[in-house]
Amino acid sequence: MMRKNILICFLMAFALSAFGQTRKAFLEAAEASFASKDYYSALHYYQNVLEFHEDIHVLYKGAESARLFNAYKLAEQYYQQVVDLEQNGEFPLALFHLAEMQKRIGKYEQAKRNYEIYLSENELDNPYYTDLATRQIEDCDWALEQSQNPRSYVTVDRLGETINTPFSEFGPIRIGDTLYYSSLRFPSETDEAVPRRIFSNVLWSIKGGEGIQIDSTFNDATLHTAHAVFAEDMNRVYYTLCEYLNATDIRCDLYYRDIVNGVMGSPVKLPGTINDTTHTTTQPSIGKDPINGDPALYFVSNRAGTKGKLDIWYSVLRDDGSFDDPVNLMPINTIEDDITPYYHEPSNTLYFSSQGYQGFGGFDVYSVYLHNLVDPFIENLGVPVNSSYNDLYFFLEENEDTAYLASNRQGAAYIEDAQEACCNDIYKAAFAKLDIDLKVLTFDQATQADLLGATVTLLEVNGDEIVVSTLSADNTNEFVFPLTRNRSYKVIAEKEGFFPDTITLTTRGLNESQEILKRMYLQSKSLDLEVFVFDDATREALRGATVNLKDLSDPDSETVVQINEDGNSFIFPLERDKSYEIITSKRGYKPDTLQLSTVNVPSNKITKNIYLKQGDLEDFLPLAVYFDNDHPNPRTYYRTTRRTYDDTYPPYMERKEIFKTEFTSPLVDNAKVQAEDDLERFFEYNVREGRNDLIKFIQILTEDLEEGEQIEIVMQGFASPLASSSYNERLSSRRISSVVNQFRRYSDSVLMRYIRNGQLKIVEEPQGERTAPIYVSDDRADSRNSIYSIPASRERRVEIINVRRSND
Repeated sequence: MMRKNILICFLMAFALSAFGQTRKAFLEAAEASFASKDYYSALHYYQNVLEFHEDIHVLYKGAESARLFNAYKLAEQYYQQVVDLEQNGEFPLALFHLAEMQKRIGKYEQAKRNYEIYLSENELDNPYYTDLATRQIEDCDWALEQSQNPRSYVTVDRLGETINTPFSEFGPIRIGDTLYYSSLRFPSETDEAVPRRIFSNVLWSIKGGEGIQIDSTFNDATLHTAHAVFAEDMNRVYYTLCEYLNATDIRCDLYYRDIVNGVMGSPVKLPGTINDTTHTTTQPSIGKDPINGDPALYFVSNRAGTKGKLDIWYSVLRDDGSFDDPVNLMPINTIEDDITPYYHEPSNTLYFSSQGYQGFGGFDVYSVYLHNLVDPFIENLGVPVNSSYNDLYFFLEENEDTAYLASNRQGAAYIEDAQEACCNDIYKAAFAKLDIDLKVLTFDQATQADLLGATVTLLEVNGDEIVVSTLSADNTNEFVFPLTRNRSYKVIAEKEGFFPDTITLTTRGLNESQEILKRMYLQSKSLDLEVFVFDDATREALRGATVNLKDLSDPDSETVVQINEDGNSFIFPLERDKSYEIITSKRGYKPDTLQLSTVNVPSNKITKNIYLKQGDLEDFLPLAVYFDNDHPNPRTYYRTTRRTYDDTYPPYMERKEIFKTEFTSPLVDNAKVQAEDDLERFFEYNVREGRNDLIKFIQILTEDLEEGEQIEIVMQGFASPLASSSYNERLSSRRISSVVNQFRRYSDSVLMRYIRNGQLKIVEEPQGERTAPIYVSDDRADSRNSIYSIPASRERRVEIINVRRSND
């Protein structure tokens, strides 16, 4: 009903001779006016009755009249008086409507408190009001929070007096520099009602000028003419003609006029499938149907089949000029009033006002993306577009930076200032541009590494898919796209040799500038082989293994080798329909060989767990252990030492951080971080693992000797070139001596009897600095490189290079 949409501001001059009237006469006039839904007159009559003396029944009827006339503050005052005066709950809805009026004027905390009291006293009285009060309590909390966080990118201003009057203006649409709207302020000389009623006319304002009749014959002098909307090519205008049913209620039908060369033709009433003689049909809007995207006419009606009170319907417009049967927009409509639809084509979004969703008070403006009605995202447009009052007839310009709406919020003109009631004014909303950027990062799904050389395409999904932008890059995996608010998008990432990856996203509901980060993982068209290596005996993850992958289908292919010092996992890209050989090895373990086929493999990944068995002595070779600079027994010329390797190992490991500090001191940023990481790896993987391997080697050696094996071990010692050649030759001998001592003193010197009887022989070959690469520094003044660098550290070692058995 237009009554709900234009706030019943059809007011005319209220003529009443108060003198000589009795209380009874005023009361009878009030009751008669209320019964005919002339709430404006009823309110005045009830106020006159109350001047005689206070009466709770009259106060309640006055409150009802003020509420139905949209005089919210006066209604709050009267309902409060009723609640204060009633003794036995004579008016159970007074408290509910008091809360309702308080919510309408933005008193959310008081409204919530009174809704809660209403439920505590009347929860079982009326299921409809119980459910509504429960929802309103949630709304008050939500509205209070939202009101404190208005959308800063939106400003709303009332249009000037050339448009707005103390009466009601509504239904704005803007085409070019012309604003079309309806105004409810025109008396009809032919109206026989007493007092005479007022009617709405459609006006236009060019460049903000005074509103004037759009055509001398367009407006009907005996009916409401309103809601003019134009077809896209301006060859037709749709509008409503409405008749009074009583002082407040009206019933409307839809009409159109064809426009030829700027001249409007005769009015044509839409067919009976659209117009319903027993119900209202109003508020037309041109759009597209949500199913197939065909041209459609949206409208509002309370006809049979509605979900609630007033519902939004649509009818598909056929090429031959006919109209399909109306369809209820059921996923959007509520059990309350859903009205004033406006379709925004660039975003395929329907804007509408409703009292059935979480809101601020009266009618709020909402939006919904029509391409997804299975799980529709219905967004309240928030403050300042919405207020605690009625906010209706939202119209958004194509570029989305300007909108118009009708509202009776505070600041709108009142027809009577004392009552602060009525009427809608037209407001302009300005939307500042939000900077919403999409950052897409592309990765190789198998390795998780940055995937360079991809091409990323952004498409806007608006029923159809429209390419917005395509970006390619060879030297980065980062792609940035500017996005528009209130849109749905699809992103496709592609690269030759990879399967594309696709994601969808939306900017609907975003109300601040931001960057959206999306990671896209492209799966190689080849298979991924993932290998995990474990100790066969302990089932623990075995780090530091080496995995060789050989393509048996291609004899000329190179073997792919991976070493993982930090973990036990390996990933290899495979090709389909081939055969491979996997050889896994680690110092101290027996190698494992596995063959696999990628023929008819349905998945994109093959996972293999490989369990390595403890190896023989030969599987440890070459076994290297490492020493601190000039250790053991620094600054001596002895060839032997009493110390074992385990005497030198812990102090060396304790100096790990000193090595990091000394070597990285001149470095900065990434270079420093990388150097620290390299030294960490050297100490943990080479130094620590070398010592652990030495202990395992000795254990296995002991077992072999106990079984009667005769074994000869060849050890070589090395030194960095920092000292003289003769000194380094002696130093490398001392280092061999410390490792031999480790053998001699192992497990209460269990190996000594094998050494004495010749079953175990250890051949010592001190090498000094002879094999040190030329790039290893020998500059004492450059301790950073000659002592603390990894190349220098690698030279300070003893290696077991050979094991000779009696049967060799």
